[in-house]
Amino acid sequence: MTENYQNTRVIAKKTLALIEDRGIRPTPHNYAIWFEYLQESNPDLTRAVNELMAKNGKYSEKMGVELFNRFFTRDREGRIIQETNRLVQKSMDNVMGDLKRTTADFSSYGEQLSNFAIKAEKMSGPDLQSMIGDIVDQTNSMSDNSSQLQNGLDTASREIADLKRRLQHVQKEAYTDSLTGIPNRKSFDTVLSKEIATARENQSGLCLVMADIDHFKQFNDLHGHTFGDQVIKLVAATLARGIEKNAVAARYGGEEFSVILPTTDLADAVNLANDLRAAIAAKRLIERTTKKDVGKITMSFGVTTYAHPEGSTAFINRADQALYSAKKAGRNCVKHLQPRGV
Repeated sequence: MTENYQNTRVIAKKTLALIEDRGIRPTPHNYAIWFEYLQESNPDLTRAVNELMAKNGKYSEKMGVELFNRFFTRDREGRIIQETNRLVQKSMDNVMGDLKRTTADFSSYGEQLSNFAIKAEKMSGPDLQSMIGDIVDQTNSMSDNSSQLQNGLDTASREIADLKRRLQHVQKEAYTDSLTGIPNRKSFDTVLSKEIATARENQSGLCLVMADIDHFKQFNDLHGHTFGDQVIKLVAATLARGIEKNAVAARYGGEEFSVILPTTDLADAVNLANDLRAAIAAKRLIERTTKKDVGKITMSFGVTTYAHPEGSTAFINRADQALYSAKKAGRNCVKHLQPRGV
């Protein structure tokens, strides 16, 4: 335990030194990212940081937000799920308490009715009248208790329905890219794992498309990040509209997108990628403030097919290699890569 504590202290010092050395704002988000990076306990985070640094040359606040949303929002999601579970349990405990009390009252009421039936024949008029009065009072009380229990059940049902909607909203938010509204990287990872499992089980086809906006940095440099965000949103909407319902278009990170194509062969996936490329290239970009036509968007696409029984990393890397080939070939084109031995 002492060793772990010492190791944590060392990594914490290294994290602060790295942040200061690189001129990174010392925010909790940035600290969390670089602490985990130096700890080397999250290979996906390490890979993502290295890729973004290689692509952009330096760490930026936008990069930090993207990394934090991708790798650390699960903590927030987990806390909300725990709180939701606590509230559901509290609501159910209240109902169970009402039910137990009402059940006990019903039991007592039943005993009184039984006693009344046994003793009624031997009672005098005044005693009988008194017991009947007690039974009437108890009956009214039971009616009130039943109404209270029903109200409690109705309230609990509404509370649980509200909590369910809240949880669904949180889960949807956690798997949706906040800028574009399409699935995010977390959703991509989840869906891809599921589709790989299905492809293995059914021995069915599965293709993956990786795409990147060409020269995206120029949009930001010439027209600002707000304009760049509009470009990303336009691309996301075009991709989402251009695929079938069983396919998934996701924002993989930054200006990079992915499309998962279940039950699809490589030839059809390449044709779809070319259709998407043409649809995006047909869009004209107009700067809102100046109304100036600033040209068109082009994208490079890499396509590959799944090779049984490989994992997601090899699958993604091959699609990335195909994307790199498209960029190397001059961009605004589609390249595909077959698995080895196929």
